[in-house]
Amino acid sequence: MTKILIGQQPAKKKKRKTKKPIKKSSGFFKTLMLVGFAMFLLVIIFGAVGAGYVYFKYSKDLPDVRVLKDFSPSLITRVFSNTDELIAEFYVEKRILVPMEDIPLRLKQATLAVEDSNFYYHFGIDPKAILRAMRTNFQAGRVVEGGSTITQQLTKTLLLTSDRTLVRKIKEAILALRIELIFSKDQILEMYLNQIYYGHGAYGVEAAARTYFGKTVKDLTIAECAMIASLPKAPNNYSPYRYPKKARKRRDHVIRRMAHLNFIKTSEEKEALQSDFQLGEVTGMLNRAPYFVEHIRQFLIEKYGAKKLYHSGLMVYSTLDITLQEEAQKAIQENLRITDKRFGYRGPLGRMNPSLSINQLQAQLRKYNGWEEDEGPKEGDIIQGMVMERDKNSAFILTGAQEGILELKDMDWARNPNPKIDGRWARINGVDKALNTGDRALFKVLGTRPSDLKMALALEQEPEVEGALISLAPETGHIKAMVGGFDFSKSQFNRSVQAVRQPGSVFKPIIYAAALQEGYNASSIIVDSPIIFKEKDHAFDKWKPVNFEETFYGPTPLRTALAHSRNIVTVKILQQIGISKAIQVARDLGITQHLANNLSIALGSSGVTLLELVSAYSAFSNKGSRIEPTAIRHIKNSNGEILYSAQPKIDQPISEATAYTITSLLQSVVQDGTAKKIKVLKRPAAGKTGTTNNYVDAWFMGYTPELLTGVWVGKDEDTSMGVNETGSRTAIPVWLQFMTAALKGKPVLNFPETDQIVFSKINPEDGEPLPYYDKKSKLEIFPIKRFQETYPPSDSSLEVKETF
Repeated sequence: MTKILIGQQPAKKKKRKTKKPIKKSSGFFKTLMLVGFAMFLLVIIFGAVGAGYVYFKYSKDLPDVRVLKDFSPSLITRVFSNTDELIAEFYVEKRILVPMEDIPLRLKQATLAVEDSNFYYHFGIDPKAILRAMRTNFQAGRVVEGGSTITQQLTKTLLLTSDRTLVRKIKEAILALRIELIFSKDQILEMYLNQIYYGHGAYGVEAAARTYFGKTVKDLTIAECAMIASLPKAPNNYSPYRYPKKARKRRDHVIRRMAHLNFIKTSEEKEALQSDFQLGEVTGMLNRAPYFVEHIRQFLIEKYGAKKLYHSGLMVYSTLDITLQEEAQKAIQENLRITDKRFGYRGPLGRMNPSLSINQLQAQLRKYNGWEEDEGPKEGDIIQGMVMERDKNSAFILTGAQEGILELKDMDWARNPNPKIDGRWARINGVDKALNTGDRALFKVLGTRPSDLKMALALEQEPEVEGALISLAPETGHIKAMVGGFDFSKSQFNRSVQAVRQPGSVFKPIIYAAALQEGYNASSIIVDSPIIFKEKDHAFDKWKPVNFEETFYGPTPLRTALAHSRNIVTVKILQQIGISKAIQVARDLGITQHLANNLSIALGSSGVTLLELVSAYSAFSNKGSRIEPTAIRHIKNSNGEILYSAQPKIDQPISEATAYTITSLLQSVVQDGTAKKIKVLKRPAAGKTGTTNNYVDAWFMGYTPELLTGVWVGKDEDTSMGVNETGSRTAIPVWLQFMTAALKGKPVLNFPETDQIVFSKINPEDGEPLPYYDKKSKLEIFPIKRFQETYPPSDSSLEVKETF
């Protein structure tokens, strides 16, 4: 039996010598001894009979303690990033199993010192401790001390209820005896230290160490071990976060008990007693990428069920790049606030009574902001405040902490909402046009004003507009970042995978890919001219598509048509190749949503998800090969055995030549078309903007050689975001901010070339090849096979180059 934890026991006191009693008659003394012995035997017999009766009466229907041999408590399922960094947890009880050998000696000793110092010497129940507790409780007139051993506590936790009844205590004692017969002391202590509740959702010492001190259990100091060991008696009452004075007093008691039992030296005791709390930040269930993690959770629920997810301690190794994820979340939130402001100001959060005293108003605002007496905001925080005074140029704002000033330039966007007015230029000319005294609103802390040391504030509001972003590596299909909305705590709807929205012009490259597969090339000419269609399946008998600019451009090459997002040309292409062929290409590219069997799909009239579009575009950027997007690399059980390893589906929906041509066309969108803003990235990039009718949806799908990212912005109610809220104005800023951060410090790469493409000079007017030396000619790309079939090598007037 292991006894290294106990240390030296206090020296036993020597029995005092007593004087011999006065001799009495020998016969009387013998009689008295016999009577006493008889009574003692009777007590023993009746006690044994009583104990036997109690044992057999209450041992019926007790749980079998042998089930603890398969001790398997509820464990945390953990989700890791692509570099195996912990990013999320799922649990009912926050517990991480840790073997006995990894638990520090000092923590074991601290636990024994305060819970059961005779643990290694009793047989499951400690009569001396019970008698001591009875005496202490009797003297106090209430229950202040328990006599339960660690074995009894474990029994109550694992096998019984917490009812405070004599019957339950008897059953607890019986089970404790049985446990001691089957398990070693170390096994019992290991189960206890992994099972007991330590407060703030933490079960077991490993979870407790991470919760209270932000470190693993093996790194705890003596004082930290004492703090954790002090908690099981009353986790809430001794919480160092809620009641630091009571917690310190309890911790110090444990430290002194450790010293009294010779577990620690006097010098160690003194140092531990003088140490302050160095607490970590208590958080709820860890989740650093809420929409991505929810996407994974739904997969795990479907594959394994809720019980295994929340109880079995799975280890899920994801594809997420947490650095990119944080940049994606930042880009979405910052740009949605900017977009929402262009729509106008929807008014204050509420009203406060400005006639109350400053102290009363400040107290109310501290409550609104969730601050304690000595807390306050920092630069960049968005807080609630009340307008105390205002005039045309500025407003005086109470915040519950430092006073603030709001200047007109930091809130001149706050016009009355009107979707028919272009919000980029609409401004108000006075603070008093939007704010009134007593208004409670949101403000962003910009910093401290040097003139009066008050906070500089900007007016804010929670956006109604929503957004989504997915970024993945095309060559692996690994999802690197996923954001499904502005704030997961307010809306768990994942717009990146669940929202089915009209894609508008970002669907056009799929139509162009189908055309290239059917023999078109980048220089093919389509006449941009008025046309009217009669569609049985369309909402109207006659449909007349128009370009965004509401004009016509005559003969137009495919490259120019896609660069400038010409609607009529795209519809005519679809008409010529056939709707069914385009739909089949879309299906091959990963589009699973219903696509209407009419020409309007050329303009993105049928709803799709952002994930589907990202999957489709991945084939353009990966030489025509599409790898099914995946969020998980592999999954292990709590023993480290692999349960699942991702085997993504790989197919070749379009040719390498088609993929290269689409990428080239989408580079023209960036260089000369609707996505010129992307040129500030200063590296090769391809992409397509998209805007739906009445500015309801704004899209940008774009990629560089190493990373593909798609962005959607819109409102859940399918209402307009306002005039000219296009993909270029609304979605590109999100994409650009994210990609700038994601590619910072990375080498500039070119899109890979292919031997399936040739470059030839063409006549810009008809798209036909010209001699290389012709001054009117323009360089263009062609699939090599079709070029050779159409223009055989015998035609010596043409000079073909395989590379630029």
